[in-house]
Amino acid sequence: MECSYQLSAFRFQLSAFRFQLSVFSYQLSAVSYQLSVFSFQLSAISYQLSGFSYQVSAISYQLLAISFQFLPKG
Repeated sequence: MECSYQLSAFRFQLSAFRFQLSVFSYQLSAVSYQLSVFSFQLSAISYQLSGFSYQVSAISYQLLAISFQFLPKG
C-alpha cells in the first residue's frame, strides 16, 4: 500500500517536472522569437542607416561637383 502511494507520488512529481520543462521550453522559444525580431529590427535600422549614408554621400558629391563649376578657370 505504501509502495503504491510512493509510486503515485513519484509519478505526480515526474509529471510536474515534465510540465515545468515544457513551460521552460516555451519560455525559451518565446525569448528566441523576441531575439530574432530584435535582430530583424536591428538589420532594418542598419539598412536604413546605410541608405541615409548613401544619400548623404550622393548629396556631398553633387555639392562638390557644383563647387568645381564655380572654380576660376585658367
